[in-house]
Amino acid sequence: MDHDHGSLAIHGTPFYPRTSLLNERQNWTAWDRYHIVDAYVDWRSELKKIRTAAAVLDMSPLAKHYITGPDAERFVDYLIPRDATKLDVGQVYFSPWCNDGGVQVGDGIVMRLETDRFMFSADRMMRWFERNGPGFDVEFEDVTDDFGILSLQGPRSRDVLESATDESWSDLRFSRLGRTTIDGIDVLLSRQGFTGEMGYELWVPRSGGTAVWDALFTAGSAFGLQAAGLHAADVARIEAGMVIPGYDYTPAAIDPVGSHIPTSLEHCTTPLELSMGRFVDFDKDSDFLGKAALTEESRSGSKRKMVGIVMSWPEIVAAYADAALLPEVAPHTVRAPMPIARDGRVIGRTSSVTWSPTLGQIIGFAHVDAALAAAGTPVTVEWSTSDFGALVINARLSDLPHYTPRRATDPS
Repeated sequence: MDHDHGSLAIHGTPFYPRTSLLNERQNWTAWDRYHIVDAYVDWRSELKKIRTAAAVLDMSPLAKHYITGPDAERFVDYLIPRDATKLDVGQVYFSPWCNDGGVQVGDGIVMRLETDRFMFSADRMMRWFERNGPGFDVEFEDVTDDFGILSLQGPRSRDVLESATDESWSDLRFSRLGRTTIDGIDVLLSRQGFTGEMGYELWVPRSGGTAVWDALFTAGSAFGLQAAGLHAADVARIEAGMVIPGYDYTPAAIDPVGSHIPTSLEHCTTPLELSMGRFVDFDKDSDFLGKAALTEESRSGSKRKMVGIVMSWPEIVAAYADAALLPEVAPHTVRAPMPIARDGRVIGRTSSVTWSPTLGQIIGFAHVDAALAAAGTPVTVEWSTSDFGALVINARLSDLPHYTPRRATDPS
């Protein structure tokens, strides 16, 4: 059924009865119309579990949309720059999608559930689908509230899953789907994640949320399983070089006036500028939204490029001391863009700057002039403070990802 998403009511996910009990500091953050735990106790220990053992993250607010009908494949193939005709039933694509000018509207997961049935998981996309749907025999259904998503991440995630399901999952390849039952609840399983580690996403019917949560933690106790909040997930995805619409770029479909996230049209971008060119299939025979514009950009070259940026936290602390200020070294991800300069000339901006305990550095993304984007390039950043304006901090550009992902290689 279609849901009325006009309501602004905030409510819990299918796992709220358990996450609320574990959230010792009652540290919540709003995501869409849900409350999600930001950190249960300490985000650093939660991140460490993602990297060294296993952690469960509640990702239920991600929008979930069915696309169904005789023209479902043709519509999806038109909507995304990847070749949907090559997407097998039971396979998953990560893909960007663009407007006709090649400007990125969003990115996310595309699943092929049946020959004529797909699932998109990303930000809410119903208006975008409806805008591009005329001429296609397809139906759209928003089932965001019908399912919860548990992201089981970390090098011991398969051990936890096999213990909870009493099945072997060694043959489930990256970006493939499976189906199982956990404590009698039917679960759709995807070998995916947003942390850079090996992991799985479990799609759970709303009514089965607490049962699946309890079964996972019973099975996972032997493997050090821990709940992790959104702060740890955010740092993990930055370490792994993964962007979020609205924070790292402005989706082309967002109206900057009245948006729930700070946006600027100058921060609109393309998949090629975001280093997502490998997800654009220029050779597919069919047309897709943005194909002509992206083909021209590929031929002439992108004006900007997203790369990594690394800053020295001792230098930031010293700069605060020189200004007689109490240091504020990224206690949370710095989402507001900070100007990046080279030889005194502004060449771009930052996004998603954070402290990385895994790497022991301040890291983030840099959106800079393509000609100056080489790894190792020395730059300066106008580091924002709460009461002193900006401090000029030395930094360097770097390759992405900051942290080498293991999600697709361990195991296959």
